[in-house]
Amino acid sequence: MARRTLIGPVSRPLGQGFSLIEMLVAMVIMGLALSVLYQSASGATRNIRVSAEYSQALALAESTMEAFSALLFIGKQEAGQYGSYDWSARAERLGSMANYPIEQRGDSQDALTYVTVSVTWANEANRREIVLQSVGEITEVTDES
Repeated sequence: MARRTLIGPVSRPLGQGFSLIEMLVAMVIMGLALSVLYQSASGATRNIRVSAEYSQALALAESTMEAFSALLFIGKQEAGQYGSYDWSARAERLGSMANYPIEQRGDSQDALTYVTVSVTWANEANRREIVLQSVGEITEVTDES
């Protein structure tokens, strides 16, 4: 007579629960899944915070660029602090006619200045920075150069 083998799940008698090994395996799988979810959630909140910091720094850099560019001359430099953000702005010579009076320059491209605004801040162990650069027309001539 041939032996019969059962294929499929073996039914358990009523009243018998899971074995200790099965429970341990289930707990390990659940622990791993929860730790992955926790890391994903903490990474997402960190990314949101960093994104908010970059948005604030960019808004500060743009407003600083606007205010700084209202009156431009070669060698102009400003710096300051806003909350946890440090900012600096400077105007550098871009063309050969930079120090000529406005009436003598005409429409020359040489009457432009190179403007750089930098905003830095510390985040946990990282130092972050945003730099905006632009070209502006010189509005005031000074004897400095």
